[in-house]
Amino acid sequence: MTKPSAKAAPKRRQRGSINADDIVAGAFEVARASTLDQLSMPILAEHLDIGVTSIHWYFHKKEELLNAMTDRAVDKVVRLTPEVRSEDTWQHTLAAHFRAQREIHREDEVLSDLLLIRTSTYSRDAARRMFEVIEAIVAKLVADGFTPDDALKVYNAIGVYTRGSIIHARILRLSHAPTTDTARQRRMIDDWTPMPVLDGLLDRHTLSGTDDEDFDFGIGRLICGFEELPREQGERRKSASANGSDPRNATAS
Repeated sequence: MTKPSAKAAPKRRQRGSINADDIVAGAFEVARASTLDQLSMPILAEHLDIGVTSIHWYFHKKEELLNAMTDRAVDKVVRLTPEVRSEDTWQHTLAAHFRAQREIHREDEVLSDLLLIRTSTYSRDAARRMFEVIEAIVAKLVADGFTPDDALKVYNAIGVYTRGSIIHARILRLSHAPTTDTARQRRMIDDWTPMPVLDGLLDRHTLSGTDDEDFDFGIGRLICGFEELPREQGERRKSASANGSDPRNATAS
């Protein structure tokens, strides 16, 4: 009887056949298949079919690798973020910007981990590029009649709303929350009739408030409220001028 031959050991890549870009790309593949927290140098090395020392040649520790991944994530966000155009209204600019941000992060949760949660991994260059995006939006608002202070507050308010929506939706999705599905949420309790308002809404709306309609409603209402700011600012300036004070000091309270 012929003795079965021993299984050949897997052949690794030759030394020097991989570069930093390959390693970062592989790190994204591992993180997307599991989680960013589970990403480790040994697991990445196995995924790439190389020795751990080959990774350490480019990245001495995980934090350095995360920094490089963040740079790559910023590249993607900047590339997919709509251009700020002078001919667009500020309302359209804000709505398009934050809808795009939500879509980008919803399609790639590793970006959310890197850019929304693990913010300490931002390199100076990555931080500069992200702030340049914010500068363009805030400058657009200022050009369209907002004070710089109000413009930044408007951006921050919708930004916090958007980031919260992204993270909240992800938490509910990972926990398989029934409130994200109209059929499942109705089965959460036996009898909804003591709550007639909710009972009439359950088949049309999710209670989680995380679907596209909910997000667009929130963005629209926020923008509608912010439309009053330039008018209020103008009234404060007129009042200050009538009282003999410097109109430039009439800032929002």
